[in-house]
Amino acid sequence: MTSQLIITLAILAFMIVMFVWQKFPMGVTTMTCCALLAAFGILSPSEAFGGFTNNSIILVAPMMALSSAITKTSIVPYIRNKVNSLSGKKGIVLILFFYLIVIAFVQFIPATATFSIMIVFLASLSNDGEVTPTRMTIPLLAMIAIWGSKLPIGMGAASHLNLNARYEGMLPEGSEGMLLDLMTRFKVMILPCIILTVYCLFAWKWLPNKKFDSSKLEGKGGKKKEKTPLPKWQENLILGLFLVVMISLFFSKQLGDYMYLIPVTCLLIITFSGCMSVKETINAITIDAVWMIAGVLVIADALGKSGAGDVIGNAILKILGGNPSGLFVMFVFAVVTVVMTTFMSNSATSNVLIPVAASVAIAAGWDPRGLVLIVSFCS
Repeated sequence: MTSQLIITLAILAFMIVMFVWQKFPMGVTTMTCCALLAAFGILSPSEAFGGFTNNSIILVAPMMALSSAITKTSIVPYIRNKVNSLSGKKGIVLILFFYLIVIAFVQFIPATATFSIMIVFLASLSNDGEVTPTRMTIPLLAMIAIWGSKLPIGMGAASHLNLNARYEGMLPEGSEGMLLDLMTRFKVMILPCIILTVYCLFAWKWLPNKKFDSSKLEGKGGKKKEKTPLPKWQENLILGLFLVVMISLFFSKQLGDYMYLIPVTCLLIITFSGCMSVKETINAITIDAVWMIAGVLVIADALGKSGAGDVIGNAILKILGGNPSGLFVMFVFAVVTVVMTTFMSNSATSNVLIPVAASVAIAAGWDPRGLVLIVSFCS
């Protein structure tokens, strides 16, 4: 092994350990790895931090900010009032309503924030009857995990780019066809999402029906200061611009590079119009997830440039028998992902396993998209 290969593998191992440890944000970890790659001469400084100029980041960062802008509209208060009006109903109607709200919210709002909002809605339910807050908590968590960024809208509209970022630098030249597009991920994910949702429609009945103490929500997100509502014209502007962005993503092939400019332009209009303050915009586009994606892009490039990706892929193929069937390899990665994500965060699991899965597929001469999507869904 060359010294560059050994150093790259060591930096990859450091990243994996840090992701599992979770002592520091994942964006800080990936930026540290980028700095190490530059310090050891694996990449030039401009290459090591070039992830921030990648098209994926140019699209993903403003999409996250636009999703944040959606939460400033009257949608959340409207849903809260709707839940209150349905709280007296029982059975499948109320459960379906909750699930549909979760599916909608988790396309635009991070999972933790979605659950915080849903906890407030759950508190409006009665402790009497079958559909109670304690019975609905775990099913709602499951629905958040199942549907998070799965639809081709909101954060889901850029989710395929997040996955591409983890392995595109490892692909040989001329292999752009092995990258995911907007609808490929959706078509693979939609059937298991529906099956698991049907399961959740009945699984809540098996949970214990205990009394829910809403006073425990005090100071923990249960009672929050109501935000000053935006003027109607600002709400309409946010929703209109968001619709423009969604349409542009569906016509990405026709728009070409202009597609990457549309979300940024719409975000600037939202900021200049006062719908979001400059501070809110900056906070939204500089969150840890953006740092993490920018760093992973660079690490994937380093794996490809140094040959470390080939080494990892061939080593795992030998462990699996040298010439395993594709179905067997997919099954192994599905099981490993489920086990790992039980003990560490979903994001950390996918960040660790997607480059490994892509390495195995490339070494075997397969299209890596299948393994990448399996790891993505199972985590």
